[in-house]
Amino acid sequence: MSINLLQHIVKNLGYPELKKVDPNTQDTVNNNKEEDKLNQAAIPAVLIILYKYTRGNEGAEQVLSASLTNEWLIQMLGSETTDAIQKVADYAGVSRQIAHERMELTAKQAVGIIREAKPANIQNVKDMIAAEKNNILVHLPPALHMGDLLNDTTIDDRVNKMEGPVSSFMNAIGSVFSQSEKAKED
Repeated sequence: MSINLLQHIVKNLGYPELKKVDPNTQDTVNNNKEEDKLNQAAIPAVLIILYKYTRGNEGAEQVLSASLTNEWLIQMLGSETTDAIQKVADYAGVSRQIAHERMELTAKQAVGIIREAKPANIQNVKDMIAAEKNNILVHLPPALHMGDLLNDTTIDDRVNKMEGPVSSFMNAIGSVFSQSEKAKED
C-alpha cells in the first residue's frame, strides 16, 4: 500500500512541489530559494530517518501508538539528532532552530498521515514506509550525507537517484537484498 508520504506532506503544509535530484549533477534544478532548499532537505531527510526507524518493531510500534506531540526527531535519532538538524540547516542556509522546527513538523505530519491510513499492525507500518523508500531517495539531496549519519551506504548511492527500467530493476534487487539481510538480523 503506497500513500506517497512526501506528496501528502507537501500538500498538507501548502509547500511547493519538491524537485527530484538530478542523477548527473547530484543536485536539484532551480532550487535556490531558502524556503525551497529547507523543504528539499527537511522533508526527505525526515522521511528517510523515519524509514530507518521503522525497520525495527519498536520504531514501527511507536508510529502506531506514541503521541503526536512527541519529540519525534529525538525519538528516532537519539544522540544523532543534532547532527541531522545541522546537516539540514547547513544545506538550506537557515538556523538550526528553523531546521529543527521544520523537521519536527514534517515528522509529526508523516506519522499522522500513516495513522490516517489505518495500518492494522506494525508489519503494515513497516511495509507502508518501505514502499516509500525509492520515492524519498530521488528527492533526498546527497549533500546531506544522510547515509553516513544513519550508517546506511545505500541511502547516498547514485543509483537511487536514477529512474527508468534499468534503475528500477537495480533498486528492486537492492530491496530484496536489504530485506533478506533484515530477515537474518531478526
